[in-house]
Amino acid sequence: MKGREGYKDSMKTLIVAGLAALAVLGCANAALAQADPLTDPLPRALGQQADRRLDRVEQTLREMRAILFQGRDTGRPVVVQPAETQAQVDQLVNRVGDLEETLRRLNGQIDTLGADVAALRAEAARRTADAQTAADANRQILARLEVLERQAAITAADAQVLATDPAKAFDNAMQLFVDGQHRAAGQALQTYLEAHPDGADAPEARYYLGESFFKQGIYNDAASAYVAAIRGWPQTTWAPDAVVKLALSLIETRRNPDACAVLGEFSTRYPRASATLKTQAASARTRARCS
Repeated sequence: MKGREGYKDSMKTLIVAGLAALAVLGCANAALAQADPLTDPLPRALGQQADRRLDRVEQTLREMRAILFQGRDTGRPVVVQPAETQAQVDQLVNRVGDLEETLRRLNGQIDTLGADVAALRAEAARRTADAQTAADANRQILARLEVLERQAAITAADAQVLATDPAKAFDNAMQLFVDGQHRAAGQALQTYLEAHPDGADAPEARYYLGESFFKQGIYNDAASAYVAAIRGWPQTTWAPDAVVKLALSLIETRRNPDACAVLGEFSTRYPRASATLKTQAASARTRARCS
């Protein structure tokens, strides 16, 4: 219903426009009829203007006729638009296309920047990790330097005191052992034992000398030091441990029969040894395949 009414309204509008065009055409013809070719000073110019107007009116009538037939055939409302509308639409379409192309280019640049930022972040994280590793290494080096500086701080006068003061020499060697400087501790203990082989702390010094060698994996020297430490089977706090360590050193040097003999003495000499040492002795027997 609405479509039919719209069509009627459009038809009325076109008819009115057509009538107006016809009126204009009639006026133009009348003007041409009244013009006297002999008395009118501008007949040619007037004729040319009229021809142009007639051409425009005829063009308008043809367009109206086409629109009327289109509305009749389709039954849809007829919309008359200015001639410039299509040009404006084309211009807007071109602008939209340009904007879309600009947007695609900007999106590509954003993606590239995002990849660059991710790469920079990864590089920064790697450098941070490297810096942390370097800092840890520097701390370890500084700790080592502190120990070395403490060792280097022993002057010739101090060395003379250590040679004449057994207790101080033994304490110095034990401090190195506690600091984890097993090689330096072993050297200090050997120096002590050379200067004071029968000193009061000599048996214990031999035990810790064996410990220094054992922790360095020098099992032959460790076994010799342990043997010297437990000569006479002393009843000290460290003696049971020295016996077990002696057996383990012998096992490491493939002297299993000697290790089994030492472990047999352990059970006899130190029946009150700790449960931990007894467990270690049992494990050593299993390794040595003692009968």
